Amino acid sequence: MSASAAKVGAILLAAGSSRRMGANKLTADLDGRPLILHVAEAIRAAGLPPPIVVTGHDAPAIERALAGRDCRFVHAADHAEGLSRSLAAGMAAVPDAWDAAMICLGDMPSIPAAVLRSLSDEAGRERVIVPVHGGRRGNPVIWGRSYFPRLMAIRGDKGARGLIDTLGDAVTFMACDTPAILIDADTPDALAALRANFAKASSSDRRP
Repeated sequence: MSASAAKVGAILLAAGSSRRMGANKLTADLDGRPLILHVAEAIRAAGLPPPIVVTGHDAPAIERALAGRDCRFVHAADHAEGLSRSLAAGMAAVPDAWDAAMICLGDMPSIPAAVLRSLSDEAGRERVIVPVHGGRRGNPVIWGRSYFPRLMAIRGDKGARGLIDTLGDAVTFMACDTPAILIDADTPDALAALRANFAKASSSDRRP
């Protein structure tokens, strides 16, 4: 199967407790919409199937934030054990038809749909696609189905970066021209910066 023929879907991780924020960052207002909604809409605009949304902490609030959007909610009952458990819950829910899964973080709302589309175009069952900007790895990462069992075996409050480091030539590092793949809303200061950037972009769009 060629990479361009691969069926790719998104897993949207939204189970965290936002400890560094002090409140649920994923439902915070960003340009008039819940922060996580920006991510879900980028997934839709990229032409991907309805995402699998993994909930955990404050699950009802996440479901309200995405009300009316086409997505499938999966609850990670053991989400308090760390990021790996949320990831495993999402992977377990992937339909058989998907050849690869794009792991999207709910607190990264500024990644353009075009970037998601470009990443998905490179996906395949035996491939891992990692976006890079300025020499730094970012998100989302796409995992071919061949690696699903190894992802689900990860334990603790960590993602899959360590696994990536063991895969050698199976990993494609894809250059991206936007720093958005590095920017999350993990702290109040980071959220304030995102709000300023979105306000600036909205102001530019309104100029004649």
